[in-house]
Amino acid sequence: MDNDPLVLAHARALLTGTPEGRTAYLDADLRDPEKILAGAADTLDLGEPVALMLMGVLGHITADAEARSIVRRLMDALPSGSHLALYDATNVVDPASAAAIEIWNRSAEPPYALRTPAQLEGFFEGLELLPPGVVSCPLWHPPAAEIGEATEIDESGGGRIPKIYRRRLSSGRLIPRHLFHIA
Repeated sequence: MDNDPLVLAHARALLTGTPEGRTAYLDADLRDPEKILAGAADTLDLGEPVALMLMGVLGHITADAEARSIVRRLMDALPSGSHLALYDATNVVDPASAAAIEIWNRSAEPPYALRTPAQLEGFFEGLELLPPGVVSCPLWHPPAAEIGEATEIDESGGGRIPKIYRRRLSSGRLIPRHLFHIA
């Protein structure tokens, strides 16, 4: 889901279905969760667990209460076993990023709100926050590094509506059957 006309043009040119599954693009605004859910239901089986991925978009909903309400409305429509994954810029890792966002907000639309890790953790209220919780993106289950430590950037986290899954990866990790990506 996106509301950028250029993304829409590229998506229409690239998206095709296969016997293994379908992919779709939805032109919508995050402030309209009902439209998002209706559009997602055209492609996904929302009776089965899905992964809702909010990647770098919640900062554009500057009011905390409104952003939390949107996430809650989206998650409330999903069945148990569904996951929420998100990342967003924060005001704690890199002062240069915070300064850049301040410059952006003086002259650009839409504005972007930096949140603390604790505020981002609030989006997982009512969900089972998965370990390691809300942490810098490179620290979310990082692979063993052969050439140094991961550098912290902005925060990310994952949570799920509690349920026992039917599908497992070869590693034994439980996974949802569908992905629902909003960027």
